[in-house]
Amino acid sequence: MKKHFIYTIVAAFIGLSVTAQIDRTKIPASGPSPEVNLKDAKEFKLDNGLTVLVATDKKFPVVNWNLNLNNPPAYEGDKAGVGSLASALLGKETQSSTKDEFAEKVDFLGASVSVSPNGGFGYCLSKYKDEVFALFAEAALQPKFTQKELDFEKDQLIEGIKSGENSAAAIAGNVRNAVFYGKNHAAGEITTEETVKNVTLEDVQQYYNNRFKPSNGYLLFAGDITVKEAKALLKKYMGSWNEGTVALPKYPAFEDVATTQIDFVDVPNAVQTELAVMSVSELKMTDEDYHAAIVANYLLGGAFGSYLNMNLREKNGYTYGARSSLGTGRWYNSSFRATTKVRNEVTDSAVVETLKEIKRIRTEPVESQKLEDAKAKFLGTFILQSEDKTVAARRALMIKTNNLPEDFYKNYIANINKVTVEDVQRVANKYFSDENARIVLVGKAADVLENVEKIEWNGKALAVNFYDKDANPTERPVLSKPIPADVTAETVIKSYVEAIGGEANVRAVNSTLMNANVTIAGAPFKPTATIKQMSPNKFSMEMTIEGMGTVMKQSFDGQSGYQEQQGQRIPMDEKAVDARKSEKGLFPELFYESDNIELVSLTDVEGKDAYKVAVKKGDKTSFRYYDASTKHLIRTEETNEANGQSVTTITDYSNYQDVNGVMMPYQWKVTTGPQVITMDMSSVKVNEGVSDEDFK
Repeated sequence: MKKHFIYTIVAAFIGLSVTAQIDRTKIPASGPSPEVNLKDAKEFKLDNGLTVLVATDKKFPVVNWNLNLNNPPAYEGDKAGVGSLASALLGKETQSSTKDEFAEKVDFLGASVSVSPNGGFGYCLSKYKDEVFALFAEAALQPKFTQKELDFEKDQLIEGIKSGENSAAAIAGNVRNAVFYGKNHAAGEITTEETVKNVTLEDVQQYYNNRFKPSNGYLLFAGDITVKEAKALLKKYMGSWNEGTVALPKYPAFEDVATTQIDFVDVPNAVQTELAVMSVSELKMTDEDYHAAIVANYLLGGAFGSYLNMNLREKNGYTYGARSSLGTGRWYNSSFRATTKVRNEVTDSAVVETLKEIKRIRTEPVESQKLEDAKAKFLGTFILQSEDKTVAARRALMIKTNNLPEDFYKNYIANINKVTVEDVQRVANKYFSDENARIVLVGKAADVLENVEKIEWNGKALAVNFYDKDANPTERPVLSKPIPADVTAETVIKSYVEAIGGEANVRAVNSTLMNANVTIAGAPFKPTATIKQMSPNKFSMEMTIEGMGTVMKQSFDGQSGYQEQQGQRIPMDEKAVDARKSEKGLFPELFYESDNIELVSLTDVEGKDAYKVAVKKGDKTSFRYYDASTKHLIRTEETNEANGQSVTTITDYSNYQDVNGVMMPYQWKVTTGPQVITMDMSSVKVNEGVSDEDFK
């Protein structure tokens, strides 16, 4: 869909006396620091141990509540995913209402209700608080878990896992935690298709029974509600909730590596490298270092103007953005992380530059003005967020769950302003590391590994360890295999043409008509597409969504073309027209010349040996991969410039089927950065159903 970027500029003017004179040679003096006042919440405790806070605010006729059971993270082992499944099932069907009935009741009241094994929240107009809190209590204390709903949620979870199997971003998310904390740790275990299938209805029920306990928890009411009203609601609807606690598990120990190392995961279809530099953070919100540490992180990688972003994005153009984070663990230590996504060809350089910036903030005092500017921007965001009642409520709970002083947020601005240049350097040396860090790289080994293995830091070559997609140690990937002496680019192309039907049949294809079901990763809808082609270069594609009709159309008639979206027709630009005109037929392999193709390697593509052939067209080179066994084309790889950045698109072809004597791929998977689009053909026709009129 067409994206609209809306920019809003808000200008504030300060009235000045008409007789006032301004000395523009001097920087205006700062005004007094504003004070953030969190409204004092009234507190009481129920007999079952639940602590209740009520922050009355009658400015608007709404009320919300947030239940935090203060549960420690749980290791799920061979049933990893049970917590996610329990959360997905809670708040739907209850002992008193079917799934549809419950949803209709909430919707009718214009409310929002959510429950998980670790708490929940609710929101409604204050005049409906009795009815909505009753629904919240019903969902929380009377859940009904059914096999039908469990099977549905398991399928959904497994589908999500499968969709991320070849996603470098999804793999990085799993592997980073697994190698850092360990796969036997609650923060490091990986949910897999197998562990999800292990979960039974009894497991979900037991997980809920074990964790939905009130005695260590907090319930915060905020908005148009009094203490008396809150007590009445709790007595009426949650009076039967018996006391109980969740035991604190013993978490496995983990620590930093002795010297900085690289942990590498090969994802052959990755179009960019997921990079993370990680080390252990012992920081707690109660530490005296806390405010200085978060300012130091803000300078390093917490904002657009940070060290990391200005280097990797602005100076070198390696990435769209680089960030860092500094965790504060409650139950166990957390992590410091510097993360980014970079083009394959600059992976090694990006690693070195990231380490340089970490070392820089540890060894060089930050400029005084840069520190002051950073504190001002940081506090500007903090103050704006303080106007949000939900943020204020969340901070009230943070004070309780982290054992913070009651005036923690009231003094927050003053404590940030007290941070000095010396403080930043001191805490940077304490909480950031370039000497004992894990550098986790998830990317395409064939493109990046050779240079990655040459990286040196502090005068030493960095050791490289290899892991598979499930964070299991593995051998160094084989980047290329010996090519048989009788195989050349020409023989690979000829074998492909023969494998899909032979030159005579392939040349006889004058048109194709394909209807496809389209899956866009993360999208709630599933479009259908009709794709028509006619030799030598006519093309059209129309995408529709049920209930919305045509949402996008592209067409090229051999001389000109257009794209149509949301009722607007945009002509193809000259560059796109020239590219379309240069096409010679529906199967480009029939027209390749020896001078324009080169056999690059015999490599691995999704576990299959494939010949990688470079195709040169003018000053541009693309790559095509042919299965060494079936001879079929199984992947194409093309890089283009977009908005000053190199963008690589990989298209995987599979499920070949015979159509009038020619083998055609019935599944296409298109990967561009994090975007994945899968097209499953419902029908393919050759030399029928297409005419010149289709490209008008």
